[in-house]
Amino acid sequence: MYRLLLLIVLTISLISCKQNKTTIQPQKKDIVQVVYASGKIYPVNVYNVYSKLPGYISKLYVKIGDTVKAGQPLLIIRSEISEKNLEIARNHLKLATDNISENSNILKSLKNDIQAAYSRYKLDSVNFERYNNLLKNNATSLQQFDAIKTQFESSKQNYFKLLNNYEQTKTQLKIEYENAKLQYDAQLSNLNEYTIYSAINGKVYDVLPKEGELINTTTLLMVIGNQNQFEVELNVDETDINLIQQGQTVYFETDVYKNKIFNGHIQQIYQRINPVNKTCRVIASINADNMIFYSGMSVEANILVNQKQQALVIPKNYLYNDSMVVTSSGDTLKVQKGIEDLEYVEILNGIDEKTELIEP
Repeated sequence: MYRLLLLIVLTISLISCKQNKTTIQPQKKDIVQVVYASGKIYPVNVYNVYSKLPGYISKLYVKIGDTVKAGQPLLIIRSEISEKNLEIARNHLKLATDNISENSNILKSLKNDIQAAYSRYKLDSVNFERYNNLLKNNATSLQQFDAIKTQFESSKQNYFKLLNNYEQTKTQLKIEYENAKLQYDAQLSNLNEYTIYSAINGKVYDVLPKEGELINTTTLLMVIGNQNQFEVELNVDETDINLIQQGQTVYFETDVYKNKIFNGHIQQIYQRINPVNKTCRVIASINADNMIFYSGMSVEANILVNQKQQALVIPKNYLYNDSMVVTSSGDTLKVQKGIEDLEYVEILNGIDEKTELIEP
């Protein structure tokens, strides 16, 4: 008896709950669809300054907040290694310059060898002609003539060989000089690179090292960007990126300026998804409105992707399976949805303003 009463009470309770479920009807209202994104504010054309070579900070010409012109020196880096390399290159160039001179020891020695070979060649040439005439007159033996002829041909070959060697040596010395000159110019250029210049007209937003500090090629030295122009680098979730287009309006908030809304427009969408955080990089302009922005300032953004006036909408919790609703009579209807915001979703067809719905 007790179990039967309990079952009746539970049944009545369930029926009552179903009957008392709140019903609603679709309504017409303005709806705005936005995509949330977070990011940071940076100066336009911002870039990080690095050194191509390691060394010591010898001189800093600028400080944080300074304005700079393109080509203006920012700092000087001193490197003992580079200075020694330049000295070595200078010594090699001097040696190569001396060697290529007509009075160099190398060329003078070769000229002396050529002169001696030429004298021997001329002497053997005279002897060869004399013994050739003697042989014609049977005044010498063929054996003596052949010996003189061999000596003549040998001295002749040696003379022209030394001439050829002289020309080859001059060519080789010229190449060595040119290479030494190139090496010296390269080392001299490396010294010039130790003075780092600004690439743009802009402002110095950060200076990290101090004078005398040792740095390498991975040490961030300075951050430089445009003085009064800023942009926002946003991270948009990959599930929303297909909704983003160039020119869309963006509204920004930042903790630095509470209760103030900034606006801008989408300028660039990078065609790559970051595999780590599953977001896409998007660049937007921002209306500075004579405000002071700081490079790297965090922002939250809402990107306006769509909006409609007097759209037929229902609360999002009355829609299930992305396309189904339940009427007050218990019927299940399929609908086509349009745009949506955080609370409401637009219904394009399937129901009208008179349809009574219950939460599924």
